[in-house]
Amino acid sequence: MPDTHPQAEALFLLTETARRFREAFEASLACNPAGLTPAAIRTLGNVIRFPGSRQNVLAERMEIEPMSLSSHINRLRKDGYVTQSCDPLDRRAKLVHPTEKAIQLMIELDPGFDALYQTTTRGLSKEEMTLLAAGLAKMRANIATDPSLTQPFTLIPKTEGEQAS
Repeated sequence: MPDTHPQAEALFLLTETARRFREAFEASLACNPAGLTPAAIRTLGNVIRFPGSRQNVLAERMEIEPMSLSSHINRLRKDGYVTQSCDPLDRRAKLVHPTEKAIQLMIELDPGFDALYQTTTRGLSKEEMTLLAAGLAKMRANIATDPSLTQPFTLIPKTEGEQAS
């Protein structure tokens, strides 16, 4: 059997870890206070990260079909987590915005996210996490076609008194 190239091994581990992390993430959201599906919460996270985006752009970023996204957006709108408006440049296009209720839900979910992050990164030092994040950011920048995906983000916006980190 041929030796595995370090790059191939690292990328295999990255893919496998991402898949397992997503499974654990979705399992952790199965019983959330809002009763939303993990897919709806993922949609909401993208709406918060990219407020005012067109639905078709969100669908592309999330790599899901526009009709699937539309279904999630309709449920989130009905439940008061998002609003929609017409794009002033194209009245047929819908722009999606998070509501304060959406931000509050993410604040409620944050301890669960943090617990999952702590479990996932157990045994890694701060320095290792810094190097890992830097390496992953470079890798993402090398293959990203959407420059906004390379910008730092948080699902919980800073309040007026807090300093951005």
